[in-house]
Amino acid sequence: MITNELNTGLVNAAREKLPSKDNLANALMDILYIGKEAIYRRLRGEVPFTLAEAAVISRKLGISLDKMIGVSFQDNAVFDMNIVDSSQPFETYYSILEKQVELFRKAKEEEYSEIGTSSNIIPLTLSLNYNMLSKFRLFKWMYQNDNIKCKHFEEMEIPQKIVDKQKEYANAINHIHSVDYIWDNMIFSHLINDIQYFCDIHLISDEDKNLLKEELFRVADDLEELATRGKSQMGNDIRIYISNINFEATYSYLDTNTVQLSLIRIYSINSISTQDSEMFRGLKEWIQSLKKFSTLISESGEMQRIQFFKQQREIIGTL
Repeated sequence: MITNELNTGLVNAAREKLPSKDNLANALMDILYIGKEAIYRRLRGEVPFTLAEAAVISRKLGISLDKMIGVSFQDNAVFDMNIVDSSQPFETYYSILEKQVELFRKAKEEEYSEIGTSSNIIPLTLSLNYNMLSKFRLFKWMYQNDNIKCKHFEEMEIPQKIVDKQKEYANAINHIHSVDYIWDNMIFSHLINDIQYFCDIHLISDEDKNLLKEELFRVADDLEELATRGKSQMGNDIRIYISNINFEATYSYLDTNTVQLSLIRIYSINSISTQDSEMFRGLKEWIQSLKKFSTLISESGEMQRIQFFKQQREIIGTL
């Protein structure tokens, strides 16, 4: 009985995830690499999907298997731990980036895609375009981790494939149809404080400090231009809000026709994510509710936009 219920739940979930024009049997044949008759036996319930097959379908279609286990687990959610391994930091960091870039690639093919982020740091979809800023973000995490030998900022060399993947990640946002950024009004202050600390303990040289400072001025210019335009390079909508309250963490969601993903930033460069529908609903509502405390500075709010970026440049100038 339980096997039949799980099999039926998997089939129904797969149908919901596929666009109406796609044939379920053909899609599952492509995913599982098994014949048509074998697929139809599973769809009719004559033969149950194996655990391995269910796992492959879950991964390919973004189906949360925990939702099919039973209502007794309805208050739980399964999270993916996107944690960089300190024994292989660059390798695991690259793998995490690659997985998220692949998710963006799939979103690009969707008829509709939406991202919302409430952030107390400059969002990665914006900051990873800048070499020094990206390097500092990694350096800060690696220095804090006792298992990694990272003594000085200038000694740290990031593999080119990671630099390229970071920029691919940042550029992928251009293909999202609708983006809401809600920024903590202290995002530059937090960053400047961090950089200044490492300068004060002589782990960032005056030369690199000046390079970081120059890049941050460029970041402010680029973000102001983006806010003024209110559009991505592909012409998609980008709305930027400045919050009048501070955030304790960075939360994000991705919403498409087939994927609903929630993501919470932890431990500096790491994150946890889930495709649990209830978690997604709550997180999206929370992010959208922050607009009540925020000022829209993209396309409108010209005076507030000018004042905000003037303040950020003054903050950067204190470095």
